[in-house]
Amino acid sequence: MYVPSPTRLQCPDLRDLSSPPVVGDLCPGYRLARWDSPADLAPECRDRLHHLLRDLAARAFAADHSGYWRGRVSAGFFDQISTLALVLGPDGEPVGWGGYHRRRFAGRRALYLDAAGVVPAHRRFGLSAALMAHFLTREVLAHPFSSTYVVLRTRHPAVYSAWRDGLGPHRVHPHRDRPLPVRVRRLAGDAAAWLGDGPRLEPDTLLVRGAYRMFDGDIYGVRPHSGDERLDAYFAREVGPKDALLVVARVGAPSLVRILAGRAMARRSAGRPPSGGRPSHVRPEEQVHRSVPNGAGASGLIPGARP
Repeated sequence: MYVPSPTRLQCPDLRDLSSPPVVGDLCPGYRLARWDSPADLAPECRDRLHHLLRDLAARAFAADHSGYWRGRVSAGFFDQISTLALVLGPDGEPVGWGGYHRRRFAGRRALYLDAAGVVPAHRRFGLSAALMAHFLTREVLAHPFSSTYVVLRTRHPAVYSAWRDGLGPHRVHPHRDRPLPVRVRRLAGDAAAWLGDGPRLEPDTLLVRGAYRMFDGDIYGVRPHSGDERLDAYFAREVGPKDALLVVARVGAPSLVRILAGRAMARRSAGRPPSGGRPSHVRPEEQVHRSVPNGAGASGLIPGARP
């Protein structure tokens, strides 16, 4: 459960902001700093968060994303995003981030998940899953009697696999073995148009060609994989270096309960992180290998990092 905390922020860049975040526990050893109105941040405060996000992305993706973040901020990132959050490690320093936009696509309530990531040394503690569960709990339970559509772009097969395994394949699109429902096709078209990707969207596959055209170099330092040979082969064959898959997932209160129950079961067998954040028995060279799970269930939504 997310419990707001009055504890003083230890990271100097997060102190004395014009719009302070709501801070609370996220999972054992980690806290969350969340802004529900990032537009209220003053220019100097936006600059501080911009630099934090840029540096976190470089560590999470093992690639230079400074141009991407410079462009996002110049285009009004802080004015546009509905909720922005930083994951704070045991020492109070940011180790991950995420956020989302509240939208209506094809007349349906939707959340578009913005870029998200966790630095490699902290990925094995389920922080991305905890962050996504926190976001979904806030938004889905605000409308418990109807579905919320979650939309995201990714070129990481483990991200697609995690949503499919967590919610069930019938709730996550595209599906390799069945055609897209008309409603999902319309919703994806509206989302792609809002993102500026309308002409690049392939409506039958939901592949977006050139979705990451704003990146100067590689998106990931190493090729992402999920451990599912068939799925990994599809991404390697069909999703180009700057392409993305537009994922549409339908989430309601019952499916959210399934996710939360899966997380509760996973926590029973998970260890608590040490005070320094990185487990002492994990060698540095193993961190990137372990950061991408071979299979993700209900507790594994959005593993690793996703632009």
